[in-house]
Amino acid sequence: MDRTKQKRRSLLVRLFASFLAIIVLLSAFNYVLFSFFQQKIREELIASNRMILDQAAERYHTHFDRLKTVLFQAHNDSAIVKFNSQLLPTEKEKANYFLVVDIVRRLRESATNPLFYLDNLMVLYRSNLFMADKEGSSSRTGLDSLPAFHAPYTSAYWEAEFDRAGNYRLHPTQTYPLDRLGTEAKPLIPFSFKLPGSNYMIIAMLDADKMNEAMLGDVPFLIQTEDGGMLYRSPASASVAELPVFAEGESYQLFRDHYFFVHTDPDNRLRYITAVPYAAVAAQLSKLRTTQTAVLLASVAVALGLSYWFSRRLQSPVKRIIASLQQREGDLPRMETEIHEFDTISDHIGKLKEERARIHDELRSSKSLLTNYSYIAKLKSLHTGISEWRDFMLEEGPFFLVLYQLNNRKPDPLSEATKRAIGDYVDIVLSEHGLRAYTFQIENDQIVSVVFGQNGPDRADEALRRLKQTLDTERGTCLVTIAVSSTYVQSAELHAAYEQVSAMLGQARPVDETQIIAEPAVPAGAFVFPAEQEQELHAHMEAGNVKMTLHALHRMLEAMDRKGATLSQCRRFAESFASRVVKAMELRQTDAGAVRHAQAALKELRICYTADEFKRFFDAFVPACAGSPTGKKEAKDGVIDFVMQTLENRYSDDISLDLIASELNLSSAYLSVYIKEKTGDNFIEHLNRIRIRKAKELLTGSDLNIQHIGERIGYRNVTSFIRMFKKLTGETPGEFRRCQTPG
Repeated sequence: MDRTKQKRRSLLVRLFASFLAIIVLLSAFNYVLFSFFQQKIREELIASNRMILDQAAERYHTHFDRLKTVLFQAHNDSAIVKFNSQLLPTEKEKANYFLVVDIVRRLRESATNPLFYLDNLMVLYRSNLFMADKEGSSSRTGLDSLPAFHAPYTSAYWEAEFDRAGNYRLHPTQTYPLDRLGTEAKPLIPFSFKLPGSNYMIIAMLDADKMNEAMLGDVPFLIQTEDGGMLYRSPASASVAELPVFAEGESYQLFRDHYFFVHTDPDNRLRYITAVPYAAVAAQLSKLRTTQTAVLLASVAVALGLSYWFSRRLQSPVKRIIASLQQREGDLPRMETEIHEFDTISDHIGKLKEERARIHDELRSSKSLLTNYSYIAKLKSLHTGISEWRDFMLEEGPFFLVLYQLNNRKPDPLSEATKRAIGDYVDIVLSEHGLRAYTFQIENDQIVSVVFGQNGPDRADEALRRLKQTLDTERGTCLVTIAVSSTYVQSAELHAAYEQVSAMLGQARPVDETQIIAEPAVPAGAFVFPAEQEQELHAHMEAGNVKMTLHALHRMLEAMDRKGATLSQCRRFAESFASRVVKAMELRQTDAGAVRHAQAALKELRICYTADEFKRFFDAFVPACAGSPTGKKEAKDGVIDFVMQTLENRYSDDISLDLIASELNLSSAYLSVYIKEKTGDNFIEHLNRIRIRKAKELLTGSDLNIQHIGERIGYRNVTSFIRMFKKLTGETPGEFRRCQTPG
C-alpha cells in the first residue's frame, strides 16, 4: 500500500497527471468557447445592427423634420413673398429685381449652414420660370444650362410639379454636375415644398453622401419610398444587387450573402435598409470549426505522447541533482546523464557559489561601468548590438557627451531609416576625426554620442562644424540642435553629463540652422510684456482687427528676438496666445467647425522652429479665428451659458448631463439635442475639451504626475485620461509635457 502511494507521489506520475489535466482542461475550454462564440456572433450582429439602423432612421426623421421647417420658413420669407406678388401677371411691369439680391443672400445663409447638409437652396417662380438660389438668379432661357437643372430634373419637370397635389416631396437621388463643364459630380436629393395654387416653390438640394456619412457612416444603406421606389443608395451599397421582400412586422432577414435590416418611418412614409455581409463569415466559422476539431484531436494525441516522454526524461536527472545538492559542497559527485543541460548543471554546480561571491564583491567594492551604463540603458531604453556594448563597457578614462535633438519640420514623424542614417553619419564623422565615440538613439527624437579621451573636446569642434555643414543642407526636413557637455572623469557621472546636455538644449534660439551649444548659459528670464501692450493685442483680436493684431504679434516676436529669447520661450508665447483665442471661441459658442479648425491649427506650433515660422503661423491662425465670430458677441442663450459655465466651474466633479438637466428642469434627452444644435458639439465633447485644456495648464505649470493631473480634472482612471488626451491633441500627456519643457 505504501509503495502504491509512493508511486502516485512520484515525479513521473505527478508530471504526467499535470500535463494530462492541462490538456483536458484546455481542450474542453477551447471547444465550449468556440461553440459559444459562434452563437454569440450571430446574436450580437443582429442586435447591434438593428440598433444602429433604428438610431440612424431616427436621425434621418429628425433631420427631415428640421428641413421641413427650413423650407416652410423660406416659403414665407418676406422678400420672397413680396417678389412673388410683383411677378404675378398684373404686376410684372412693376417687378423690383433689386429684391433678388436680398433673396439670394437669405437663401445662401440657409444653404451654407452645416447643420442642414444642403448643397443648394432655390426658389422657383412659375411666372416666367424665374429662379433664384445661393449663386444668383436665372430666367426661363438659361435654366436648363445650370448644373442645378440637370436631367431628369429639368425646368419642364419642375414646372409640372406645380400641378402635383401635396406640399412636401422628396425626389429620388440624382448625380448632379458641380459646374457647367461637368468635370465633377455629386449625388443630391431634391426636397421641394409648395402650397396648393402657389406661384412659387422652394427646392432644397440635399448632399446625400455627406448626410449619410453624418447619420450612419460608410455602410451599405438604402432609402425607399413606401411604394418601393429607390430614393437613395449609399456608395457602399454597390455590391447589393437585389433586395429581399420583407413581411409585415419583419425587421431583418438573411437573403443571399447579406443580412438585411429594415426600419419603416410611418410619418415620412420612408423605408430605411442596411445590409451586412454574413455568409462568408458563417462559411469561415464552419471551416474553422472543422479544422479546429482535427487540430485539437491531433494535438491531444501528440501532447499525451510528449508528456509521458518528457516526464520520464525529467524524473531521474532531477532526483539525482537534488540528492547531490543535499551533500556538502566539497563532495559533490560528477553526474552523467542523457541531457546536456543536466550535465552542464552538474559540471558547474560546485562553482556557482564561488562565482556569485566573487561577482558580488566586485560590484560592491567599485562602481563599475556595467552598473552605471545599465542604469542609463534602462532609463533611456538604449538598443545596441552586444558586441558594441562589450566594447563600450570596457572603455575607461575621461569622457563627454554630445546630444543631438532632431526637430522634425514636417507633420509626419521622422522615419526610422532617417534617424538611423543621421546616427550612422555622426559615428562616421567622429571616427574620421580620431574620436573614440559610441553613438546611440535614446529617444524618438534624440541621439547621443559618448566620446572618450582627454583631448576629445578639441578635436570634436572640427567634427561638429563638419556635421553642421552637412545637416544644414537638410534643415528643411530636420533641424538639429547639438549640445556638448563638460568633460567628466568618473563613469558614475554619466547620468549627470546627460542631465547637463539635456538642460543645454533649452538654450536653442529660433533660427533656421543647425545650432551647436558648447557652454551652459544662465537661463534667460521670463518675457513679461506690459499690461497695456497685452490688452491692446487682445482688444484688436476681440474687435476682429486682423491687421492690427498681426502687427502687435510681429512686434512682440521681434522684441523677444532682440532680447535673445529661446525657441521654447517663443513657442510658449505663441501657444499661450493661441490657446486663449480658442478658449474665447469655445466660451462664446463659436461655430464648432471653426473651433475644431483653430484647435487643429494649434498643432502646427510643434513644427515651428524659427521666428519667421511663428509669424507665418500667426498670419494663418489670426485671420481664420477673427473671420469666425470670436470677437463678435452673439445673443446670449441662457441655457447654453448655464451649461458652459457649469462645466467651467465643475469639470473636476462627477458631472453628468442628467444632473445639469435636472437643475434646469429639462429632460436630459431634450438638453442633449439642444446643446448639439446650438453649439455643434454634444455635452461630453464640451466636457472632455475643457478637461484636456485644464490638463495642459497643469502639465506646463505644475510638477504633478500624470495620474494626479488626471484625477484633478475629473478622470478617475489614468488610462482613460491618457487615451482622451491623445485623441484630442495627437500626443500623450508625457509627450506634451516634454515638448513644452525646455531641454
